[in-house]
Amino acid sequence: MITDTRRINEMSYTAFVAFVNQTNVPPGSYSTLTKWKNNSNLNAESKVLEVACTTGFSINALVKDVGCNGVGIDLCKDSVGQARINASEMGLGDKVDFKAVDGTLFTSESEFSHVVVGAGLGFFPQPQLMVDNICRLLGPSGYLLASPFYTVGEIPQKMLKQAETVFGITPTVQGYKDVMQLYKGFDVYFEERLEPLAETEKELHHYCESTVERAGALHQIDDESVKSAMYDRLYSIKKMSNDLRQYQGYNVLVLRYDAQRYPNRYVELF
Repeated sequence: MITDTRRINEMSYTAFVAFVNQTNVPPGSYSTLTKWKNNSNLNAESKVLEVACTTGFSINALVKDVGCNGVGIDLCKDSVGQARINASEMGLGDKVDFKAVDGTLFTSESEFSHVVVGAGLGFFPQPQLMVDNICRLLGPSGYLLASPFYTVGEIPQKMLKQAETVFGITPTVQGYKDVMQLYKGFDVYFEERLEPLAETEKELHHYCESTVERAGALHQIDDESVKSAMYDRLYSIKKMSNDLRQYQGYNVLVLRYDAQRYPNRYVELF
């Protein structure tokens, strides 16, 4: 049991996310999941892989909704452990498997029909290596489900430095066309471009209070100073994300992979 506020603040970003069981959603949250499901032929016979799954929100929700089988992978062992707990509590213990592994090195005896990357693909140190492995994991064909951020205005350097301190990584600074270059070998089966709307202070507080109370019960933490430290750090994460929204857009993508054509494109984008 953690009884020291200092330990809360010394955790890495990923370890903290796992500790408070932050529901780390893709841009667009449930709305994005619905668009992926409705536009990618996802069904009970599908086999889905989520890369950089953190605490398992996307893979667990998709498996729960359509009754398919899934695998979630993430580098952070703590996140993978919490994702397993979340899956078990949703009654998915025999439907979803989680592994702590580098996505570029992950192998599977069977192929996947869908791979979920959300907004995470661009944050890999060598994203093309992850794309190459995704193609291997999909076999002859399949769907890549993504929701990357792109910039619609230049993010101030001061804000970028603050975000790097909070998240441990630099936010996306590329515009739409540069971001889409990573997916250039895939067919754009479905796309919707969107602008995120900043949350109000009441909405931020409601989310943070709810998450911290749940985490406090999970870890049996009664010390209000520790819960306050958890709240302050979670609020700083949400506030930083919220402040970035004015400079960001994102798109919901269903990308179709065809091994016979990839990485060439024979179909016009527009």
